[in-house]
Amino acid sequence: MLAEPWAEAILIMDADVIFAHDSLRKMTRHLADKRVGAVTAYIAEGSDDRNYLTRFIGVEYIIAQLASRRAQNVLGAIACLAGGAQLHSRSNLEAIGGKIPTGTLAEDTMTTFESQLNGRRMVFEPHAKVYAEEPRSLDALWKQRLRWARGNVQLTSIYKRVWFRPSRKHHLGSIPFGLSWFSILLLPAWMLLASFSLLALLLMDTTLDEVAFRFTWIAAACTYIFSMGFSVQLDPAHGLRSWREALLFPGVGAMLVMTIAIFPRTSGLAMTDLFGNTSEQSRFAFTILLYLWGPISMLGAWVARLVEGLPGGRFFTGLLIYFFGYGSLLCAITVDSYIKEWRRADASWVKTEKVGRVVS
Repeated sequence: MLAEPWAEAILIMDADVIFAHDSLRKMTRHLADKRVGAVTAYIAEGSDDRNYLTRFIGVEYIIAQLASRRAQNVLGAIACLAGGAQLHSRSNLEAIGGKIPTGTLAEDTMTTFESQLNGRRMVFEPHAKVYAEEPRSLDALWKQRLRWARGNVQLTSIYKRVWFRPSRKHHLGSIPFGLSWFSILLLPAWMLLASFSLLALLLMDTTLDEVAFRFTWIAAACTYIFSMGFSVQLDPAHGLRSWREALLFPGVGAMLVMTIAIFPRTSGLAMTDLFGNTSEQSRFAFTILLYLWGPISMLGAWVARLVEGLPGGRFFTGLLIYFFGYGSLLCAITVDSYIKEWRRADASWVKTEKVGRVVS
């Protein structure tokens, strides 16, 4: 791609994306700064006939890009140049060997890391919008995100000498960037640890379990309200189209658990049987359900994927995702990536089917 000497910048994009008319101009202006090696854009879900899954993906992209990558701009370290829209300066590509590294399942993230390790800044341009077609079935989404998650697990190991080692040359080793990276990569592990810690406190027959439960889920509720409210207003048009998915991103079940944590008296209503009685056994069983909701919701996401292939499964899969949460689905996929990497399972590239549903 560098064979032509006149090429001062190289655009790397997916074949199925559509650039908004002014996006490339907004990206290119950043390359006037010689310290900038590459620029990426906001990849928005752009399918013409959206379903529940593509609407969830649209909300996810607002959170992961418009909110998170803006913050990474401020931190001075970008986790990933979006694979569908990367604009590199010629000097940046030459510095990393003249080609995109393909040694992992996350070649775009590896390119981003290598560029920054060579002392060049990566920039996210939130006003440059690129429309992409995303998976409409849970199985296709699972395979796509499993590849991404496994790539991130591989890169975490490859760059193990970078984490939490501040450098004057780059900001990948800064404490804030490391915390943001591992808070996402290890989120399922934290969920499992929190749930089983609550269960251990319950079985120890102490009063700390209820305090810890309320603290954990009230903190989760505050994080959910802030992150969703802040993120969705960054793209109000998409947020309006997907308001239901934005509201139910953590799932109906998680919202009920948050409600019980904030208003503990509501748990008494949930534990009352048909005759208006509340037995000690039902109270104990219901408490375990609340404490283990994190892993239960991830198991629910696995079940949703299995159900999808059955007759009428698409409908019930949608209901299960709304109940257990799209966030729990992403965590379940991350757990699958842990397992696949531990087993050294086949890491072949699985292409996502695209049929040209994108409109700008």
